[in-house]
Amino acid sequence: MKFTMWSVFHIFFIVSPFIFAGLMYFFSRKYSYEKNKKIGIILSIICVFILLLRNLEIYFKVDTITPELIPFQICHFANFVLLYAFIKDNKAMFATAFCFNLPCAFLSIVFANSLENYATILSLRGIAYIFGHMLIVGITIWAFLVGFMKFKKRDLAIGLIFILSLFVLSVPINNLFNDLMPGFTSNYFYSMKPEGGTPLVDMYKLGKVITVIGMEVNLVYMFLLLIVGAVVYFSIYLLTNFLNKKIETKEEVLEN
Repeated sequence: MKFTMWSVFHIFFIVSPFIFAGLMYFFSRKYSYEKNKKIGIILSIICVFILLLRNLEIYFKVDTITPELIPFQICHFANFVLLYAFIKDNKAMFATAFCFNLPCAFLSIVFANSLENYATILSLRGIAYIFGHMLIVGITIWAFLVGFMKFKKRDLAIGLIFILSLFVLSVPINNLFNDLMPGFTSNYFYSMKPEGGTPLVDMYKLGKVITVIGMEVNLVYMFLLLIVGAVVYFSIYLLTNFLNKKIETKEEVLEN
């Protein structure tokens, strides 16, 4: 089964996280915070398991370690961010999941061009892409609906420092892995080049690749990525605060 962009299946793929989050909220809205926390942990473990199956399929096909097997890509480490956030009830990681991982994972659903390169989506890798991204977005939205996404500015700042650190590290790691693993491409955080068919392509064309301290980098593209990322991050934080206040106001009215 081949994937086609903007097909009926793709449209359903785009709305699937919201359907999942809505159904989860319907069944869990009256559960306690602790019970929903356990549900979140279980769902996150399922996400990690799906990623593991995907990586095993890739490993057995190529019979070597490749950049694809190391969960440093945005939507891959998002599974571990969610798992840690639920286990520790860590608001900084919830901020990371909601303000950063969620929009990135959703963009990977909307601009799922890479799925068209799969011979079939009826494989562990294809299924993992579809269900993995759907769950990352769906679980995070559900977590917001049941009250986990209430974080302060300090949590936001810690999450931002965490993301920026990984983004900066991705440049030397990508260059190192591309040297150590010829024949494979390391492009964590899309800091080397953009995903084809996305708006990032136009940003990439505004700059050019140069060599800095032995590393290849497109500085203009990197700078624009930082700006766009920061705008998205803080915009979603403001939206989250606004929606949480609306919910709290509604609950107060109902109580009175």
